[in-house]
Amino acid sequence: MDTELPETRIRILEAAASIFAEHGFAATTIRMICGRAQVNLAAVNYHFGSKEALYSETIRYLRRQAYERYPTTCGLSPDASPQEQLLAFIRSFLLRTAFDERTLCFGTLVMREMVEPTSALDMMIEEGIRSLFGQLVDIVQSLLGDAAEEETVLACSRSVMSQCLFYLFSRSVITRMSSEHRFDPSDIGTIADQILSFSLHALAGLRAEEERKRLRGEEG
Repeated sequence: MDTELPETRIRILEAAASIFAEHGFAATTIRMICGRAQVNLAAVNYHFGSKEALYSETIRYLRRQAYERYPTTCGLSPDASPQEQLLAFIRSFLLRTAFDERTLCFGTLVMREMVEPTSALDMMIEEGIRSLFGQLVDIVQSLLGDAAEEETVLACSRSVMSQCLFYLFSRSVITRMSSEHRFDPSDIGTIADQILSFSLHALAGLRAEEERKRLRGEEG
C-alpha cells in the first residue's frame, strides 16, 4: 500500500511524477524535484539512490495507482464474454492513460517512453506491457477463433492497441479540432464503444474470410 511508504518518499514520488511528465527524464533535475517536494537534495539519494532509480520507481508508483483505480477487467465476472472483456480492456486502458486527470502523469510517461525511450522502457515492458498485451492477445484469439494464425492475432491485437494509443498521443490535437471532447470520464463511453464496434466488425470480417478460405480448400 502507498500509505505504508514513508511520507518523504511519497512526497518525492509525487513531485517526480509531475516534473518527469512535464519535462521528460533528460530535462528533469534532482534539484527541481526536491524543490517541489520540499526536501533536501540528499533525500533522493537516501530513498532511491539515483535519478535513474527514482524515475523507474516513479513509473512503478504511477502504474500501481492507475491499475488499482482502473483494472483491466473493470470488475467483470470470470465468465464474461470476449466482447465484454474487450470493452473492459479498452475502457480501462483509456482511463489509465488519457481520460482521467488523476492518471494522466502515468499516460504521459508511457507516451514519453515510446517516443524517447530510456533504460526504464525495458522495465516497463517486462513488468507491465508484455503482460497487458498478452491479455489483449487472448481476447482477440477468442474472437478470431482457434484456427486464426498467430501473426493475424498479433496484428489485430496491435491494431486495437493503436486505436487506444491514438487518444493518448493525439490528445492535444483532438481537443483543438473537436472542442466538445473534454477528455474526461464522461467521454469514455462513446469513444470506447466506437473502438469496440470498429474492432469487432474487423475481427468478424477476418474470421469470415478465413472460414471461406477453409471451405474453398475443402471443396478443392
